[in-house]
Amino acid sequence: MGKLLSKIRFMFRMMFRVCLLGVLAAAFGNAWGIGSVWAENASAEAAKGNADLDRRLVFIINEDNDHYFKQTADFMTLEALQAYIDQMRGTCVTHFFMCPQGQRTSYRSDVHEAVWDGMTDGSPVNYGPGEAGIRWTSNCRKLYEMGIDPYAVWTERCREAGISPWISMRMNDVHFVLLKNYFRNFNYWREHPELWRVPHSKSNTWTDYAFNYAKKEVRDFYMACAKELLDRYDTDGFEMDWMRFCLHLTPGKETEEAHYLTAFVREVRNYANQKEKERGHRILISVRVPASPQASDALGMRAAEWAKEGLIDQIVASCFFSTGDFNIIAEDWKKAVGDPEFPIFTAVDHGVSCGSGAARTHMTPELYAGWANAMLGNGADGLYLFNLVYLPDVFQQVTAQGWEPEKILDRHRRHVVTYRDFMATYGKKELDQERQLPRFLHGPLDVRIQFGKKPKADGKLYVTAGFFAGDGLKEAEFQVQLNGAEALEAEELSKPNAFGGMERAVRFQVPLSAVKDGLNTVSIAMRSGKVQRVGWLELEFIPEMKPE
Repeated sequence: MGKLLSKIRFMFRMMFRVCLLGVLAAAFGNAWGIGSVWAENASAEAAKGNADLDRRLVFIINEDNDHYFKQTADFMTLEALQAYIDQMRGTCVTHFFMCPQGQRTSYRSDVHEAVWDGMTDGSPVNYGPGEAGIRWTSNCRKLYEMGIDPYAVWTERCREAGISPWISMRMNDVHFVLLKNYFRNFNYWREHPELWRVPHSKSNTWTDYAFNYAKKEVRDFYMACAKELLDRYDTDGFEMDWMRFCLHLTPGKETEEAHYLTAFVREVRNYANQKEKERGHRILISVRVPASPQASDALGMRAAEWAKEGLIDQIVASCFFSTGDFNIIAEDWKKAVGDPEFPIFTAVDHGVSCGSGAARTHMTPELYAGWANAMLGNGADGLYLFNLVYLPDVFQQVTAQGWEPEKILDRHRRHVVTYRDFMATYGKKELDQERQLPRFLHGPLDVRIQFGKKPKADGKLYVTAGFFAGDGLKEAEFQVQLNGAEALEAEELSKPNAFGGMERAVRFQVPLSAVKDGLNTVSIAMRSGKVQRVGWLELEFIPEMKPE
């Protein structure tokens, strides 16, 4: 019965959107982007009254609360704000998620102070190292004094560009809470340490200082923030970003207190329903939560239940920050929801690491291609890129390409061993996948790598192994297999530091015929020399260059 009701709700949502788009097209001569599994964007002919919609894979860019404002002051104009969106016209970007607040707001709020306001007691403000904090605060103040709301500008420009605008609310941000009088931490949080997850904490763990949603005062405060954002911005959707940061309830009581988060999501949904009636169009609700249903439930974020109750329209399954997760299984979420058609998107941050001690390495277009192939191969309905905006060159390359499964299948791509970064951090070790790396090669080591769908094109396939500094590393020799097939040859790589900061990196060519869809097993062992410690492993497919 639950699955049937879920199917009915899904069909109702789809019928509602189709009918609404028809009404809006008739009334306004164009189509508004509403967006779910497929982005429904007005075509280039929309201005002429053509309501044809293109259907593209959902590709979401998250714009956080500070990135844009850390630029120089000459970018703080209406024209520059519009140009920022214009760079995404005609690209793969279908959705633009804007975060106006992390702790304080980057606009003038009626709920609490803006990012440029001082301390309640008049004490000196700590802007952190460098000039970034000063630029952020002064630029936001400048826009406010000019009468420009950047998020309103971006919302309007997104619609003109055929991109679906959304607001993303961070539900419990605790950036740099250990810094006294840090400018972005709001005064209500400072004045009420009894509302923290660990009241009056003196620890060095940021999340101990997060607000506790089991406290009514906390729920009331954040609900006021959510309602202000829904009142202020007429967007296509509203995201509750529960991944900033992942802990929201009393330590050790996440299961018994989960109902507080459910009630909060329900109230947001009800308020969004009111705004829908006022504005005459659907407001979709999304949540960004931990990568698996089990992990999300364990931390009190029962997103599958929220979906079954009809409180949300889509789920974004995500890593935290330390590493992108190359093995998120969207199909597991669909099973948990009980609806194979329910939209599940997967999110990645802009860095990757194989395990403890390996440096967090910035994502490249090839790493994004590997991650995307794995995600879509595991049932994801769309892709969500967090912090990509901080890599401007990569941003331009990534957004210029198509990301439908058939377009990335035969693309140059890299698939890295990763881990679930947040569960180990937050103490739920019974649900944390065992970290495969790093490991000393005292004997043969089998490591699983998620490859997604194997390519159809010809090309070469490699296993790259990175090693920490160790006695005898230079002379050591290794043997590698992929799913039991021996490596064909090996070569030293000249820049091992690019692979998680490793001291040495060796690339082994393996038979392309040996790779399979989904999880693949790479076996690595010492051939000769002293035992070494492997800290990086990846599969890389390089397509054969076609003659022009």
